[in-house]
Amino acid sequence: MIDWGAFGLVLVAALVASVLVVTLFSVGIRLLSTGESIQSRSPVATVGAFACFAVCVAAVVYGLYLVIPQFH
Repeated sequence: MIDWGAFGLVLVAALVASVLVVTLFSVGIRLLSTGESIQSRSPVATVGAFACFAVCVAAVVYGLYLVIPQFH
């Protein structure tokens, strides 16, 4: 018997997580592509971009941790 409530919960969680990761990655790219040279770019934008990328990497690593049983 399929537990449709649990299935729906997993579906919603996966959609929210994927939209969040894609949005953060897009924001990180946007912060890096200001059209300025590296020397004249704001350090806040650079730090913000790398923070967005770090959250994306953390989400992917956590997902791999949950999927691969040898990591438990």
